[in-house]
Amino acid sequence: MIKAILFDMDGVLIDSEEYISEAAIAYFASIGVTVKAEDFIPFVGAGEDRYIGGVAEKYGIKLDIEQAKLDTYDIYEQLIMGKESALVGVVRFLTNAHEAGMLMAVATSADRRKMEINLEVMGLDPKWFKVLVNGKDLERKKPFPDIYIKAANDMGVENGECIVFEDATNGVQAAKAAGSLCGGITTSFSEEQLRAVGADFIIGGLDDFEDFSSISEFNRLLLRFKAREIASQVRLNAYTPYSHFQVGAAVVSASTGSVYRGCNVENSSYGATICAERGAMMEAVASEGDFRIDMVVVVSDDDPPAPPCALCLQVMAEFAKSDTEVFLYDTEGKGRQFRFDELLPHPFIFPTQRHRHS
Repeated sequence: MIKAILFDMDGVLIDSEEYISEAAIAYFASIGVTVKAEDFIPFVGAGEDRYIGGVAEKYGIKLDIEQAKLDTYDIYEQLIMGKESALVGVVRFLTNAHEAGMLMAVATSADRRKMEINLEVMGLDPKWFKVLVNGKDLERKKPFPDIYIKAANDMGVENGECIVFEDATNGVQAAKAAGSLCGGITTSFSEEQLRAVGADFIIGGLDDFEDFSSISEFNRLLLRFKAREIASQVRLNAYTPYSHFQVGAAVVSASTGSVYRGCNVENSSYGATICAERGAMMEAVASEGDFRIDMVVVVSDDDPPAPPCALCLQVMAEFAKSDTEVFLYDTEGKGRQFRFDELLPHPFIFPTQRHRHS
């Protein structure tokens, strides 16, 4: 059960990368050095010591790094104040999390000065966060896990009870090294880059979350995102030489919470083709025996996203209840939600088994 949320700041709560890059370029220009925005990319998420210091090393410049940061932050504040706000959905998400009783922390590699500027720009009350950790609070920066270990310890929870939201590859590596669940946000790096370093699921931003009012509802949303990630990735393995229509499916066990996956496997004898949904259910039964479905997630390259075929729905009827949730997504993350009985109102259930579906 996830009880606490740890937020990186830049790229997660506010889109400040453009401004800090511009400020750093302006700082270097003030000391007579011309640098480029792409020079800073390897150091995104690692804190301004590396963000500014790493570029200085590249150009063979010796800096008083503390003064360089102060000068850069002064420029940054002038650039961003009144021009930016919290990213779309951030305030709504934080409000939901606060009212649900989630513990929250900001854990940013940036110095306190930049953290305070960003909180002011976003209009966020620091009291909503039980813990505020900045780059000055520790020696080793991301990708080392220290910042997320400290944030969890300061809140009195285990890292396994935390989810970290990160937009940078350095940050994802830090979150996973700390032992936390990590949601990757695609404001600074691509899905592929975030996935390659271990993000458990990928979203465009916190606005992707629906409203929630309890810790259990939040955890259920996380489970859906994880299942969607699994279905999306297994879809790429689909064997579809005839239709070229790839589908991935994930079914969640009602008893264990385990996620089972399947992809469609076509056959020259069309009747021997196995759909993704049935493949996932077969893996579940092989693993658990008397399996019951809690949730189904299907990903297809279709708009609107494709529902399970009638044969898959009939097989699903063995393991689902009438109100079992079925989520359909396209490859861009757009989704639709149904109850099982909306997709198959009148399945055939053998008389002796009907009690299992009531």
